Amino acid sequence: VTTLGYAILEFPNQQIEWEKSNQWNVGIDLGVAKNFTITADYYVRGLRDMILRQPLPSFAGGATNPLINAGKMENRGWEFSLNYKRKFKDFGVDLTGMISDVKNKVTSLAGNSFLDGGFLRSQEGQPFNSYFGYKALGYFQDTNQIKSAPVQFGTPFNSTNAGVGPKPGDVQYADITGVDGKPDGKIDASDRTFIGNNFPRYEYSVNFNFTYKNFDLNIFGQGVGKRDNYLTGTGAVPFSSTDFAASLLEIHKDFWSTSNPNATFPRLLPAGSGGNNYVASSLWIRSASYFRIKNVNLGYKLPVAFTGKVKISSARLFISASNVITFTKSWKGFDPEINNQNAEFYPLMKTFTAGLNVNF
Repeated sequence: VTTLGYAILEFPNQQIEWEKSNQWNVGIDLGVAKNFTITADYYVRGLRDMILRQPLPSFAGGATNPLINAGKMENRGWEFSLNYKRKFKDFGVDLTGMISDVKNKVTSLAGNSFLDGGFLRSQEGQPFNSYFGYKALGYFQDTNQIKSAPVQFGTPFNSTNAGVGPKPGDVQYADITGVDGKPDGKIDASDRTFIGNNFPRYEYSVNFNFTYKNFDLNIFGQGVGKRDNYLTGTGAVPFSSTDFAASLLEIHKDFWSTSNPNATFPRLLPAGSGGNNYVASSLWIRSASYFRIKNVNLGYKLPVAFTGKVKISSARLFISASNVITFTKSWKGFDPEINNQNAEFYPLMKTFTAGLNVNF
């Protein structure tokens, strides 16, 4: 017998409105020494009536917290670009470089001290949705180190029960604070802190254009100078799986052992039995800064003497490449532009193209 029913999955809010923003900026455009052009801007953008989820008491039920208009955020930033353009007989140069910096900060949360979203937290004075977790101090190397360390999550070392308490190769966390604001000899939720954020600070690009007679070359590169990323799921946990067969990535082979004490990963364990090694912590924060040669285009325009004979207006041979090379400290195979990576994504593809453009 099938019984139909209804359930409240999310609390509604009929008063929700669009977010509102205001921005002011000041800028200059200068031409210097004929061949140089400088552009600079400084701006402040404010956002109010942010759409956020209002936390409700547990007795309100298990439905998703309602969306409300609450809180304010501010972005302050600047942008600077420099262009150099000149012709040397048959050789032409057009070069442009750009760099920008922006700082993001939550200025109000409408009476809430903070808003949590798992390993993300928004709090006044901090960037929006910053990473929040434990500060990792590396791995326990032996039982003596475990005995002398703060008690990890209420479970002290137990030499008589192999399944209880931390073991060598497990992650050691910092005892930051207790109830009185000082280290208290134990690791619990009060020891969490801000460990990074994925809001990009410095963004930059370079664009090179060269011409020589009938040849032209364009090279474009862009990158981010300061940004964090959080690795989770399949990317961080060996044999982790949700909707496909569990796997072990190549990078997971660098796990802790007595002969590999400074490994990338803690001791190797079956999926789901990693204990406290995979709680949100600075161990899984990686730099997402990078520089990428995004596009390279080389072309040759066929001489007019030739195109005229074959009754066409113009023709250009070209070869191009995209996503040529990326310089980053992120793990091999991971795209630093993807937020909160879990390794379940399509790899960034390099593309090479050659062809002929003809205008009749």
